[in-house]
Amino acid sequence: MTHMAKRFWRDSFIILSAIWVNLALFGLLLILGAVILKLFGSKPGAGWPQLFLDAFYMARLEGVDTGGKLIPVLLAFLMPVAAVLILGEGVLRVFSIYMQRRVNRREWDLMVIKSFSDHIVVCGVGEMGRQLVRRLVNEQSQRPIVLIDPRPGLMAELGLKSENIIHLQSDMADVETLANANICTASLIILTAGEDALNLEVTYKVQQLNPQVTVWVRLHNSGLADLLDLSRKPNIHFFCPYQQAADVIIEHILGQKPT
Repeated sequence: MTHMAKRFWRDSFIILSAIWVNLALFGLLLILGAVILKLFGSKPGAGWPQLFLDAFYMARLEGVDTGGKLIPVLLAFLMPVAAVLILGEGVLRVFSIYMQRRVNRREWDLMVIKSFSDHIVVCGVGEMGRQLVRRLVNEQSQRPIVLIDPRPGLMAELGLKSENIIHLQSDMADVETLANANICTASLIILTAGEDALNLEVTYKVQQLNPQVTVWVRLHNSGLADLLDLSRKPNIHFFCPYQQAADVIIEHILGQKPT
């Protein structure tokens, strides 16, 4: 399958995921309209396919024989209004976002993220975060990744063009941003900001949104982990880059044999 075909099916899935509720409501509206026409319409002997089609015509403001009866006349006024509310707020808005996705990228990115599941969220993409992201992309290139960092141009800095990676340019401590990252369906959260207090604050907020998700938290002060109640949760892990680097370096130094 070519790249364009994959993108087409991916975009179609994202759009359908965003509008299926509106399409279902519109279908229910037509069924309700057909039932009302069956009970009160001017064609008591008409079959269901014809009644369903008449309801569809009403929703499109096309003329339908009401026989001058009150209920069908009211239905002819109400069906278009309900159709506009259902389709205009959902389907048309989604297609508008899709058509303008190159201009209004954030709205489209939020729709894409809503279709993610079992994805990775990396908060605070500094030097360490960049190395982790590059390694994750190399090891699991098909797994969706959401990056949360306030700096613009992050994707260009990383040199990544994958459609499975979305950058939310926002504050990682903002609860709305975490919700937009679809934390509730994520399988792994990595917090790599340079401030221990910020990482811990976000850890508590992530726990409120998804208590079961696996979280890895960077701490400069490795001793803090033993003082926190979070350290007793099996799905939360703390790591100190300096301590791990020191262990590796010392093992390497002591493991060397003199020539």
